[in-house]
Amino acid sequence: MNRTRSALAAMLLAVVIPAQSGGQQPANRAEYDKLVAEWTAAGKAYSAAQKELIASEAYKVAVAAKDNEKLTSLRASVTRPDAKAFGERTLQLADQFAGDEGLDFLAFAATSFAEASVQKGVLERAQKTYLKNKRLGDVIENAMMLSRFAGQDETRAFFDQVIAENPHAMPRAWAMYWEAQDIQRNKKASDEDKSKAEKMLAEATKLSTGTELGDRIAAPTFEKERLQIGMEVPNIVGEDLDGAAFELKDYLGKVVVLDFWGFW
Repeated sequence: MNRTRSALAAMLLAVVIPAQSGGQQPANRAEYDKLVAEWTAAGKAYSAAQKELIASEAYKVAVAAKDNEKLTSLRASVTRPDAKAFGERTLQLADQFAGDEGLDFLAFAATSFAEASVQKGVLERAQKTYLKNKRLGDVIENAMMLSRFAGQDETRAFFDQVIAENPHAMPRAWAMYWEAQDIQRNKKASDEDKSKAEKMLAEATKLSTGTELGDRIAAPTFEKERLQIGMEVPNIVGEDLDGAAFELKDYLGKVVVLDFWGFW
Protein backbone atom coordinates (compact mmCIF):
# COMPACT_ATOMS: atom_id res chain seq x y z
CA MET A 1 0.00 0.00 0.00
CA ASN A 2 2.81 2.38 0.95
CA ARG A 3 4.62 1.55 -2.31
CA THR A 4 1.48 2.37 -4.26
CA ARG A 5 1.11 5.70 -2.47
CA SER A 6 4.78 6.50 -3.07
CA ALA A 7 4.47 5.67 -6.74
CA LEU A 8 1.40 7.87 -7.09
CA ALA A 9 3.14 10.71 -5.28
CA ALA A 10 6.15 10.42 -7.57
CA MET A 11 3.91 10.49 -10.65
CA LEU A 12 2.12 13.60 -9.40
CA LEU A 13 5.40 15.36 -8.69
CA ALA A 14 6.66 14.46 -12.14
CA VAL A 15 3.62 16.13 -13.65
CA VAL A 16 3.33 19.15 -11.35
CA ILE A 17 6.96 20.26 -11.16
CA PRO A 18 7.55 20.60 -14.92
CA ALA A 19 4.20 22.37 -15.25
CA GLN A 20 5.23 24.85 -12.59
CA SER A 21 8.68 25.47 -13.98
CA GLY A 22 7.89 25.40 -17.70
CA GLY A 23 4.34 26.76 -17.63
CA GLN A 24 4.95 30.11 -15.98
CA GLN A 25 3.20 33.10 -17.46
CA PRO A 26 5.35 35.53 -19.49
CA ALA A 27 6.96 38.28 -17.46
CA ASN A 28 4.77 40.89 -19.15
CA ARG A 29 1.43 39.22 -18.32
CA ALA A 30 0.74 41.02 -15.05
CA GLU A 31 1.55 44.41 -16.57
CA TYR A 32 -0.45 43.61 -19.69
CA ASP A 33 -3.52 42.43 -17.76
CA LYS A 34 -3.36 45.50 -15.52
CA LEU A 35 -3.13 47.84 -18.51
CA VAL A 36 -6.03 46.20 -20.37
CA ALA A 37 -8.17 46.12 -17.23
CA GLU A 38 -7.59 49.83 -16.54
CA TRP A 39 -8.32 50.84 -20.13
CA THR A 40 -11.46 48.68 -20.18
CA ALA A 41 -12.63 50.14 -16.87
CA ALA A 42 -12.04 53.67 -18.16
CA GLY A 43 -14.10 52.90 -21.25
CA LYS A 44 -16.96 51.46 -19.19
CA ALA A 45 -16.94 54.45 -16.85
CA TYR A 46 -17.11 56.80 -19.83
CA SER A 47 -20.03 54.87 -21.35
CA ALA A 48 -21.87 54.89 -18.01
CA ALA A 49 -21.34 58.64 -17.64
CA GLN A 50 -22.66 59.20 -21.17
CA LYS A 51 -25.80 57.17 -20.43
CA GLU A 52 -26.32 59.10 -17.21
CA LEU A 53 -25.97 62.37 -19.08
CA ILE A 54 -28.46 61.37 -21.80
CA ALA A 55 -30.97 60.37 -19.11
CA SER A 56 -30.59 63.69 -17.27
CA GLU A 57 -33.33 66.31 -17.33
CA ALA A 58 -30.93 69.00 -18.55
CA TYR A 59 -30.01 66.92 -21.58
CA LYS A 60 -33.63 66.10 -22.40
CA VAL A 61 -34.58 69.79 -22.19
CA ALA A 62 -31.68 70.73 -24.50
CA VAL A 63 -32.70 68.06 -27.01
CA ALA A 64 -36.32 69.22 -26.97
CA ALA A 65 -35.22 72.82 -27.47
CA LYS A 66 -32.72 71.82 -30.17
CA ASP A 67 -30.16 73.82 -28.20
CA ASN A 68 -26.97 72.58 -29.87
CA GLU A 69 -24.74 74.91 -27.90
CA LYS A 70 -26.09 73.51 -24.63
CA LEU A 71 -25.81 69.94 -25.89
CA THR A 72 -22.19 70.52 -26.86
CA SER A 73 -21.47 71.93 -23.42
CA LEU A 74 -23.16 69.00 -21.66
CA ARG A 75 -21.30 66.44 -23.75
CA ALA A 76 -18.01 68.17 -23.01
CA SER A 77 -18.68 67.68 -19.30
CA VAL A 78 -18.11 63.93 -19.73
CA THR A 79 -14.37 63.32 -19.89
CA ARG A 80 -13.11 60.75 -22.36
CA PRO A 81 -10.43 58.25 -21.30
CA ASP A 82 -6.96 59.68 -21.94
CA ALA A 83 -5.99 57.64 -24.99
CA LYS A 84 -2.71 59.50 -25.43
CA ALA A 85 -1.54 58.83 -21.87
CA PHE A 86 -2.60 55.18 -22.03
CA GLY A 87 -0.98 54.83 -25.44
CA GLU A 88 2.34 56.31 -24.33
CA ARG A 89 2.33 54.03 -21.31
CA THR A 90 1.69 51.06 -23.60
CA LEU A 91 4.60 51.99 -25.88
CA GLN A 92 6.88 52.33 -22.87
CA LEU A 93 5.93 48.82 -21.78
CA ALA A 94 6.53 47.56 -25.32
CA ASP A 95 10.06 48.96 -25.05
CA GLN A 96 10.54 47.44 -21.62
CA PHE A 97 9.84 43.87 -22.72
CA ALA A 98 11.69 42.14 -25.52
CA GLY A 99 10.46 39.75 -28.20
CA ASP A 100 6.88 38.54 -28.28
CA GLU A 101 6.25 39.98 -24.82
CA GLY A 102 6.83 43.48 -26.15
CA LEU A 103 4.82 42.69 -29.27
CA ASP A 104 1.73 42.05 -27.12
CA PHE A 105 1.79 45.68 -26.00
CA LEU A 106 2.42 46.93 -29.51
CA ALA A 107 -0.57 44.99 -30.84
CA PHE A 108 -2.76 46.39 -28.07
CA ALA A 109 -1.67 49.94 -28.85
CA ALA A 110 -2.29 49.45 -32.56
CA THR A 111 -5.92 48.47 -32.00
CA SER A 112 -6.87 50.64 -29.02
CA PHE A 113 -5.63 54.22 -29.21
CA ALA A 114 -6.78 56.72 -31.85
CA GLU A 115 -3.82 59.04 -31.38
CA ALA A 116 -1.33 60.04 -34.09
CA SER A 117 1.72 60.04 -31.80
CA VAL A 118 0.84 56.56 -30.50
CA GLN A 119 0.18 55.03 -33.91
CA LYS A 120 3.37 56.55 -35.30
CA GLY A 121 5.18 54.99 -32.34
CA VAL A 122 3.64 51.62 -33.16
CA LEU A 123 4.73 51.89 -36.80
CA GLU A 124 8.27 52.94 -35.87
CA ARG A 125 8.74 50.02 -33.47
CA ALA A 126 7.14 47.51 -35.82
CA GLN A 127 9.57 48.49 -38.58
CA LYS A 128 12.63 48.66 -36.36
CA THR A 129 12.14 45.66 -34.08
CA TYR A 130 9.46 43.31 -35.41
CA LEU A 131 9.62 43.50 -39.21
CA LYS A 132 10.41 39.79 -39.58
CA ASN A 133 8.48 38.55 -36.55
CA LYS A 134 6.03 35.70 -37.09
CA ARG A 135 3.36 37.44 -34.99
CA LEU A 136 3.57 40.82 -36.72
CA GLY A 137 0.11 40.11 -38.11
CA ASP A 138 -1.23 40.77 -34.59
CA VAL A 139 -0.17 44.39 -35.03
CA ILE A 140 -1.45 44.97 -38.56
CA GLU A 141 -4.64 42.90 -38.63
CA ASN A 142 -6.59 46.04 -37.68
CA ALA A 143 -4.58 48.46 -39.78
CA MET A 144 -7.37 51.00 -40.39
CA MET A 145 -6.32 52.95 -37.30
CA LEU A 146 -2.63 52.61 -38.12
CA SER A 147 -3.17 53.98 -41.63
CA ARG A 148 -5.40 56.82 -40.47
CA PHE A 149 -3.21 58.14 -37.68
CA ALA A 150 0.34 57.14 -38.67
CA GLY A 151 -0.14 58.24 -42.27
CA GLN A 152 -1.43 56.36 -45.29
CA ASP A 153 1.79 56.67 -47.31
CA GLU A 154 3.94 55.64 -44.34
CA THR A 155 1.73 52.66 -43.59
CA ARG A 156 1.67 51.61 -47.25
CA ALA A 157 5.48 51.70 -47.34
CA PHE A 158 5.50 49.57 -44.20
CA PHE A 159 3.21 47.02 -45.83
CA ASP A 160 5.59 46.83 -48.80
CA GLN A 161 8.43 46.11 -46.38
CA VAL A 162 6.47 43.37 -44.66
CA ILE A 163 5.58 41.74 -47.99
CA ALA A 164 9.19 41.87 -49.15
CA GLU A 165 11.02 40.94 -45.96
CA ASN A 166 8.79 39.02 -43.53
CA PRO A 167 9.26 35.25 -44.11
CA HIS A 168 5.96 34.24 -42.47
CA ALA A 169 2.60 33.72 -44.16
CA MET A 170 0.14 35.63 -41.98
CA PRO A 171 1.99 38.96 -41.61
CA ARG A 172 2.49 39.03 -45.38
CA ALA A 173 -1.13 38.06 -46.00
CA TRP A 174 -2.43 40.87 -43.76
CA ALA A 175 -0.12 43.41 -45.42
CA MET A 176 -1.29 42.32 -48.88
CA TYR A 177 -4.92 42.45 -47.81
CA TRP A 178 -4.74 45.98 -46.43
CA GLU A 179 -2.69 47.33 -49.33
CA ALA A 180 -5.18 45.82 -51.78
CA GLN A 181 -8.02 47.41 -49.79
CA ASP A 182 -6.34 50.82 -50.03
CA ILE A 183 -6.02 50.47 -53.79
CA GLN A 184 -9.61 49.32 -54.26
CA ARG A 185 -10.96 52.23 -52.21
CA ASN A 186 -9.00 54.71 -54.31
CA LYS A 187 -11.34 56.02 -57.02
CA LYS A 188 -8.33 57.28 -58.98
CA ALA A 189 -6.54 53.92 -58.99
CA SER A 190 -5.18 52.96 -62.40
CA ASP A 191 -6.00 49.70 -64.15
CA GLU A 192 -2.47 48.59 -63.34
CA ASP A 193 -3.01 49.28 -59.64
CA LYS A 194 -6.37 47.46 -59.69
CA SER A 195 -4.71 44.44 -61.28
CA LYS A 196 -2.01 44.57 -58.61
CA ALA A 197 -4.69 44.59 -55.91
CA GLU A 198 -6.40 41.52 -57.38
CA LYS A 199 -3.11 39.64 -57.48
CA MET A 200 -2.39 40.61 -53.87
CA LEU A 201 -5.78 39.37 -52.71
CA ALA A 202 -5.29 36.10 -54.58
CA GLU A 203 -1.92 35.58 -52.93
CA ALA A 204 -3.26 36.63 -49.51
CA THR A 205 -6.03 34.07 -49.91
CA LYS A 206 -3.49 31.30 -50.49
CA LEU A 207 -1.44 32.36 -47.49
CA SER A 208 -4.43 32.63 -45.15
CA THR A 209 -6.54 29.60 -46.06
CA GLY A 210 -8.52 28.36 -43.07
CA THR A 211 -8.07 31.55 -41.05
CA GLU A 212 -10.31 34.51 -40.20
CA LEU A 213 -8.51 36.57 -42.83
CA GLY A 214 -9.15 33.92 -45.46
CA ASP A 215 -12.85 34.04 -44.62
CA ARG A 216 -12.84 37.84 -44.74
CA ILE A 217 -11.29 37.88 -48.20
CA ALA A 218 -13.78 35.28 -49.44
CA ALA A 219 -16.80 37.07 -47.93
CA PRO A 220 -17.59 39.44 -50.85
CA THR A 221 -17.55 36.55 -53.33
CA PHE A 222 -19.67 34.42 -51.01
CA GLU A 223 -22.19 37.26 -50.63
CA LYS A 224 -22.38 37.75 -54.39
CA GLU A 225 -22.78 34.06 -55.16
CA ARG A 226 -24.89 32.89 -52.20
CA LEU A 227 -26.62 35.78 -50.43
CA GLN A 228 -28.59 37.60 -53.13
CA ILE A 229 -32.38 38.06 -53.02
CA GLY A 230 -34.12 35.00 -54.38
CA MET A 231 -31.25 32.60 -53.64
CA GLU A 232 -31.55 29.68 -51.26
CA VAL A 233 -30.27 30.62 -47.82
CA PRO A 234 -27.14 28.70 -46.76
CA ASN A 235 -27.94 26.12 -44.11
CA ILE A 236 -26.95 26.91 -40.52
CA VAL A 237 -26.40 24.20 -37.94
CA GLY A 238 -26.45 24.91 -34.22
CA GLU A 239 -28.02 24.30 -30.83
CA ASP A 240 -31.05 25.98 -29.29
CA LEU A 241 -31.18 27.38 -25.74
CA ASP A 242 -31.91 23.89 -24.39
CA GLY A 243 -28.90 22.38 -26.16
CA ALA A 244 -30.95 20.54 -28.78
CA ALA A 245 -29.41 20.39 -32.25
CA PHE A 246 -31.25 22.06 -35.12
CA GLU A 247 -30.72 23.15 -38.70
CA LEU A 248 -32.08 26.20 -40.47
CA LYS A 249 -33.48 24.05 -43.26
CA ASP A 250 -35.87 22.49 -40.71
CA TYR A 251 -37.78 25.79 -40.78
CA LEU A 252 -38.24 25.90 -44.54
CA GLY A 253 -41.49 27.71 -45.39
CA LYS A 254 -41.67 29.51 -42.05
CA VAL A 255 -40.78 33.07 -41.10
CA VAL A 256 -37.40 33.00 -39.31
CA VAL A 257 -35.53 35.82 -37.59
CA LEU A 258 -31.79 35.21 -37.22
CA ASP A 259 -29.98 36.98 -34.40
CA PHE A 260 -26.18 36.65 -34.59
CA TRP A 261 -24.41 37.84 -31.46
CA GLY A 262 -21.30 37.22 -29.43
CA PHE A 263 -18.72 38.71 -27.06
CA TRP A 264 -15.82 40.82 -28.31
